Amino acid sequence: MNTVGEPDAPPSYEGACLCGATHFEVAGSLSAVVLCHCTQCRRGNGGAFNVSVVVNTAQVIFRSLATLKEYESSPGKVRAFCGVCGSPIYSRRSETPNTMRLRGGLIVDLPAPLGLRHIHRDSRWPWIDTIESAPMTPEG
Repeated sequence: MNTVGEPDAPPSYEGACLCGATHFEVAGSLSAVVLCHCTQCRRGNGGAFNVSVVVNTAQVIFRSLATLKEYESSPGKVRAFCGVCGSPIYSRRSETPNTMRLRGGLIVDLPAPLGLRHIHRDSRWPWIDTIESAPMTPEG
């Protein structure tokens, strides 16, 4: 908590893979979140779409790198994952070396983004637009 006269500390967010071997911190605001429906992201994520938090690489501090593995999924595009549990961690492109797309599901208490957009929406599963009408239960 800041006292009167002290500037507010910039926000920071913790993130980790399923097993906790790959752990990171993101310093600063999280503004852009992209929901990608392309086939490659669905395969790399194992879900209906990929949730990417677009950040500057300087914002991310990895607390552990020993288990982090990278895979070039297409020319100039690298996807990183935990070598222990397989959780996808981020993707990055060689043409934008100062930007990475962290996987949103890894960030504890991901705040509502200032900018949210769908990309490759034409590649989405046709039924994805109906999920709002599916039965919902609070747990399990």
